[in-house]
Amino acid sequence: MKVKFGVNTLVWVLSFTEKDFPLLDKIAGMGFDAVEITPGVEYRKLDPAKLSKKLDDLGLEVTLCGGLDAPQDFSSDDASIRENGINFMIDWAAWAKDVGAEIIGGPLYSELGKKRYLSPEERKAEWDRSAESLKRIGDGIAKYGITIALEPINRFEIDMINTSWQAFDMCEQVNHPNIKLMLDTFHMNIEDRDIGDAIRSCKKHLVHFHTCSNNRGIPGEDHVPWADVLKAFIDIDYEGFGVIESFAQGQVAAFANIWRPLVEDQDDIPREGLQFLKKALLD
Repeated sequence: MKVKFGVNTLVWVLSFTEKDFPLLDKIAGMGFDAVEITPGVEYRKLDPAKLSKKLDDLGLEVTLCGGLDAPQDFSSDDASIRENGINFMIDWAAWAKDVGAEIIGGPLYSELGKKRYLSPEERKAEWDRSAESLKRIGDGIAKYGITIALEPINRFEIDMINTSWQAFDMCEQVNHPNIKLMLDTFHMNIEDRDIGDAIRSCKKHLVHFHTCSNNRGIPGEDHVPWADVLKAFIDIDYEGFGVIESFAQGQVAAFANIWRPLVEDQDDIPREGLQFLKKALLD
């Protein structure tokens, strides 16, 4: 088992841009192995060569994270939207390769925030459209060496994949080596019956992990069963990233239904969280 610790830039900013490069110095100074960058849909405005050099200079590995907006929702019943979403993901993967990332994670199967009642027939049709699109995306990104890690998101943020087993089932249906899954203790705390068992059951496809507090605050100041997470990591011999994700106050926090400051200093979430996680998850 080997966990490399990272932090998502959403802790500080909604969409990471070149003006946010000083955050990378801060993250390296805190002792993280990696940064998870959420650049938003306008990632092409960020020069990958400049970003890659900055990361190399700081000795930081990098993963990427994000979601789909309505124009990229490749589960849509509109063929033109599906095509746009597929092309978007393949282009993002090309950019990711130039940055030096190997994983793009997130709820990359349906529009983030889409929440509707659908009949079983409508739900299956939407699911199948997403699966077929992901197969095409997998084929398109394979040459870049990028893996898409599908993240189950809780019922209050999306309506398609909420649990670990649903994400597993999607990976099984897509059946592509470049389409895998990730888990997040924040969402698992809401949706999965047993966090340790969920991790073990996902061993076949699990490539990425968010190590988050149940209230998006400081990991360790919460009721996440970290001992169970450690045992599951050992049981499956997990080797990958453990990324702290929280949200800066403002637009992104409001979207995540965070209506109050979780800490006095936003830096406390990664700084104190990293100290706790190193003790809790390093065997």
